[in-house]
This record gives sequence, structure tokens and C-alpha cells, in this order.
Amino acid sequence: MSLAAVEEAASAALAGDCRICSKLLDSAACDEGDLAAALAERHGIPGVDLSRTAVDLTALDHVPQAVAEADLILPLSVQGGRLHLAVASPDLAERVVSEVRFVTGLEVSLYAVVLSALRSAIAGCYLARAQGAAVWRGAAAPPDAPPTIATRTSCAPGEEILELTLDDVVDEGPASGPPSGRGARPGAEEVVHAVRVRAGPRRVLVVDDEPAIRLLVQRALEHRGFAVDVAGDGMEALEKVRQWSPDLVLLDAMLPKLHGFEVARRLRSDPVTRALPVVIMTAVYRGWRFAQDARESYGAQDYIEKPFRVDDLLRRVETVLETTGARALGAAAPLVARGREALAAGRADEALAAFDEAVRVDPFSADALHGLGEALRQRGEAFRAMSALERAVELRPELLHALSTLAALYLEKGFRAKAAEMLERAVHAARDDETRERLRGELMRLL
Repeated sequence: MSLAAVEEAASAALAGDCRICSKLLDSAACDEGDLAAALAERHGIPGVDLSRTAVDLTALDHVPQAVAEADLILPLSVQGGRLHLAVASPDLAERVVSEVRFVTGLEVSLYAVVLSALRSAIAGCYLARAQGAAVWRGAAAPPDAPPTIATRTSCAPGEEILELTLDDVVDEGPASGPPSGRGARPGAEEVVHAVRVRAGPRRVLVVDDEPAIRLLVQRALEHRGFAVDVAGDGMEALEKVRQWSPDLVLLDAMLPKLHGFEVARRLRSDPVTRALPVVIMTAVYRGWRFAQDARESYGAQDYIEKPFRVDDLLRRVETVLETTGARALGAAAPLVARGREALAAGRADEALAAFDEAVRVDPFSADALHGLGEALRQRGEAFRAMSALERAVELRPELLHALSTLAALYLEKGFRAKAAEMLERAVHAARDDETRERLRGELMRLL
């Protein structure tokens, strides 16, 4: 194997050309592990040597073969509540990864692989599953190897991320800099209990990019006695919510400017609108799995497939308003307090149980998700901890300790680019100059 060939592969990977790596592998000029390391350096995520990997074929249940072949993705395993997915070019996989995340309801971790090796592994894995095998093994993997992902990473040993204690975040104040995430304001506290009393008809915001649908639904709702406003795209919908304060949002999934699911996510991430009922309408995403994910991931109270009967839509809107009108937030607060106390005392199992229950009671409590991530990390469940912490900082982007912990977990597992991203966000969220400079130093050492 030529050192010059490896350097050529690394240069090609840094330039984003995954075909050069494939040619080098096919010509036997480079070992696949070295090429995977070059891809890891290029993309900031772990590279995978598929020749030394053993794939648990039950993971293939999450991605149909036609999708894997067309989009060049391969499920490697399901661990810690997330799907580990091999891709040839993470930069080009964003669309399909979003779809996989939505369809499966799982978080997705990406791994870079050589294109030609990926094509071969996709064919081999799905053929092996069709023949009744439980595990597919690469050519260089031992014949009895258990399911294993042979990762190659550019992370240097001994690198550390700034660690904070739980006490640093229990009473966090406003962020010193602008948060990098969207949907929450600096220093915003979670709404523990909110009661709104307003005279007059209940307000419904109808969001759809089809004028005929907007008019049909508007007239039907107004005939039933509702006050109605309309929006034609996602950005307008968010503006109308801020200005008009509706009691319910009837939201189409496919919208221009801002996708309907992103609108729902932003409403849930803002403490002011977190309890606002959302009913999602769609003609594209169909079936129980989409409906379940819309409820669990985006907080939709109901999910209506188009075409729909107007009387059914009206019935569902009224039902949602009746069932959510008296809903009080804050039921998770005592559980979060109990979990924090147990975590501080080193009782990780007790803390995990409390935070698990808090998340079940209020899936959109950033405090509960943050505590859950910390408890899972103490128990050594890194990938489940990542998922909980990612959700926490999505809901409250300025959570300094969650960002720092995520950076440490990402680096520990080889996701160097994600670690740098979290550290950069933590720098903006730091409340004092000393912490900000320490974080900036960690970021510079990582880069």
C-alpha cells in the first residue's frame, strides 16, 4: 500500500470526491480502513471499514432495499434508540436522512464509507437477509464475528471537552451571547403552568398553501362559530401565531418557505407556544407510522390525511380543543426535582426512573430531557443519552451543560464535527467570560 495513494485519497475526501476513494480501493492501492479514516477526516464523523464490519441484519427492517440501493444508505445497527447509518457522502444524504428519521421515529447517526464498498455491502446484506442469515460479515471480518461496526476516526486520543457539574445548570440565567439554535429566546424559562382566559369565539389558524383548501376549511369553521385566520406558508404561520394567539393551529405538512413539521417543532420549542394544540393535515405522509411520529416528535394532537371529510375535520378540531383546553403544564416539575436530587447523590437508577416518568408526563420539557440524558450518561448508555440531550437543546438551545455534555459524548464516539458544533453553540450560551474562554479554548484544540 502506497503512502502517496493514501494521501491522494485523503485529499480527494477533503475535496468531497468520494469516487476517487472507490477507485483506489478497487485498484487495491489502499486499505479500506485507511480510506475510511480519510473520509472521517473530511466529514468529521466516524469512518467505517465495511470489510471488517459485521451487520446485524434486523437493522435492515428500517430501510427497504429499494431505498438503500437508490439513495446509497445502509443500516449498520440500532443501538441506544438510534439508527446507525452508513453513507458515502453525508453532505448529499441530508434529504434521505430526514425521511428515514421521520419514517422510523429514530434518531440517526451517520458513518462515512467508501462508495464502492457501500454498494457491495448493500447488495450483500439484503441478499444475506433474503437467504435467512442473521448477520452479514465483510470479507476481512472473522467468520464468527458478532455484530460490530469497525469505525475509523480522526479524533486524537486524550482529547477532552470541558465538563460542568449539574449545579451549573439548575438555575441557569440568560445566555451571554445569542443562541445558535432556533425557536427559543435567550434566558426563556419553561412555562410551568399557564392559564389563558379570553372572551369570544375560539380562534383557529388554518395553514395551507392551497387557496381552495384554505377557503373550504375557513368557511366550514366559521359556519361552526370559530374565528379563523389563514396563512399560506410556514413563515407566515409563525408570524400569525405571534400576532393573533390562536387557540389551535390546523397545519398542512407540505408548505413553502418552512416545512409544516418544522413549524410544529418551533412551536413546541418556544415556551410561549409549547401548549398550543396543533392538528397536522397531509396528502403525502400517510399511515399510522407517520401519525405516531407527528404526535411523538412534533407534539401534534391529531393527524388528518387528505382528502378528508369536512364534518370529520370539524369533529376532530372540536375534540382537540375540548381535551386540551384544561391541560395544565408543570406536572413533570416534581419528577424533575426528584431526579436531580437522585442524580446529585449518585443514584443513577433512581434518577433515570424519575426523569423517564417526567418525559412521559411532558415530552416537551427540556429540563426532563436534560436530566434523562445525564442519568443515561452516568449509566454508560451513550447513544440514548445523546438522543435525550439532542432533544433538550432542540427545545432550549441555550442549555449550556447539555451542549457541553453532548460535545463530550460526540467526541467520545468519534463525531468530531458534531462535537465542534456543540462547543461553538456552548461558547455563545456561556454566561460569563471565564467559561466562554475555557470553552473557546476547547473548541480551538478540537479544530
